[in-house]
Amino acid sequence: MKAIAKIASPTGQWPESVHPITKGGCMGDGQHVWAAGEWVMMLRNCFVREEGSRLILCSGIPRAWLEKKTTMSFGPAPTAFGDIDITIKFEANKPVVEWRGKWFSSQPEIEVRLAKI
Repeated sequence: MKAIAKIASPTGQWPESVHPITKGGCMGDGQHVWAAGEWVMMLRNCFVREEGSRLILCSGIPRAWLEKKTTMSFGPAPTAFGDIDITIKFEANKPVVEWRGKWFSSQPEIEVRLAKI
């Protein structure tokens, strides 16, 4: 994630392809919109992803983010079950994950997989 963020343009975009040695854009559009879309999807998946009939929360949150002990939030994010808002806050220096959903029907099974710090 850090390596990819470092090669983003000043406008937060990436070329279609990046040369592995020079790290410069080497083909396609210089401001390729689908790459930015993939970045947004990657961030979403850090906070929430579907796995069968359940939601997995926070499985992709980097430890470096947690070590800062700063409140983070994401959402509302659409899922197959409805929209969800997720907050990670710290109580007594330990992370606490809270969520609020606007479900299409009932709340799905939810599993929190936050990395230990």
